[in-house]
Order: sequence, then C-alpha cells, then structure tokens
Amino acid sequence: MDDSIKLLIFDFDGTLANTVPHIVNCIIKCTEKYNLTKISYDEAEKYKGTIFEHAIKELGATDEQLPEIKKYYHDIFFDDISDIKLYDNTLSTLKELKEKGYAMAIASNRGRNTMNTLLKALGIDSFFEMIVCSGDVENKKPCPDMIELILKELHYSNDETLVLGDTKYDILMGYNANCKACYVCHDEKPNDDILKLNPDIIIYNFKELVNQPYEFD
Repeated sequence: MDDSIKLLIFDFDGTLANTVPHIVNCIIKCTEKYNLTKISYDEAEKYKGTIFEHAIKELGATDEQLPEIKKYYHDIFFDDISDIKLYDNTLSTLKELKEKGYAMAIASNRGRNTMNTLLKALGIDSFFEMIVCSGDVENKKPCPDMIELILKELHYSNDETLVLGDTKYDILMGYNANCKACYVCHDEKPNDDILKLNPDIIIYNFKELVNQPYEFD
C-alpha cells in the first residue's frame, strides 16, 4: 500500500460481505408479492448498489406502496441471514490492516439498524472507527457527502484516503470527494462500465491490499 494512504473507507454490500445473492432474491420476492415487473436473477443483480426505493419504483412500485414494500423487504431480508458471508480473506486482511495502523471506516447506503446488525453478526464491527449510513447525510452515493463527513470527523485529508467498493457508485463517490478509488472485483470479471471510470487500483482478493506495493501518482 502507498505510504500516503492512512484511511480506508469501505463499502459494505458486495465489498466486505457477499450480500448480493440475498439482496437479489429479496428484490425478486418483492416483485412477485406486489405484482411488479417480473425480472430474472441476472436482471435483478443489475440493481446492485442502487438505492432500494429507486430500484423498486423503477420496477413499477408507486409512492403509496413504498412503505409497505420496504417493510416487507426488511422482514424477509432478516428472516434468515445465514447465507451472508464475508468474502475470502476479508477478516484476516482487516486484522492485518488494523495491526499496521490504518484507520478504517464504512460508507454505506444501508440504514443504521441493518448495518449494525450485519456487522455484529459477521463479527467485524470492532474494526471500524466510523460507520456512515444513508440517514447520516443529505445526499447518498455517488455524492461525496459520506466521505466528507468521515474525513471531517476523523481528521484525515482526501489525499490520505482510499475508497473501496464494488460498484460505480463507490468509485464515483471517491472521485467526487477527490480521493483515490479502488474497485473490488472478488475474482469476478471486471465490469466494463466501472473500468471506464479508470479506478486507481483494482483488486480481486482482499489480501492484495497488504500483499501488493501499490503506488499512486
């Protein structure tokens, strides 16, 4: 890691934990229950990283339906979260980064209660000095509000910060805050739309964060 980097700001879903299959299946259940646009698993996966309200309205939900659908989604999401796991080498990498003295935070479009529940269930809540969720800022990703709040509270500069995520919203949030951005692929084929954004680094496994001597211009 470049010596200039002192603070790592992680996305959660699809970056630290593989929640994507769980999220996709919950979205499909919502479309089926409320007679919204029928979509396949692959089609639903395209909404990864999208704000839930935006995704479900695009699938045909009305403003009047939103509160009920959100409650249903929340209920089925937490009915059983045993299939949500950390990605390979995430826990060991977080431990090593902590030992090396890096400050770490999370910036997520999730709500506070669900975020806290998942972090505790996965046993990683103690690694992060700050967690910023959707209700903490006026503008969600890809706006820079979350990053700016973290930098202000933890007293780091954007030059000292690396933002890590698996969607274009994470990369754009990092760039909009004038920070370096890391695209986390997790051994998957890189998304062409994200590659067009020219992320500063791309990693396919979390252990690369401590094993590779990345240098930034």
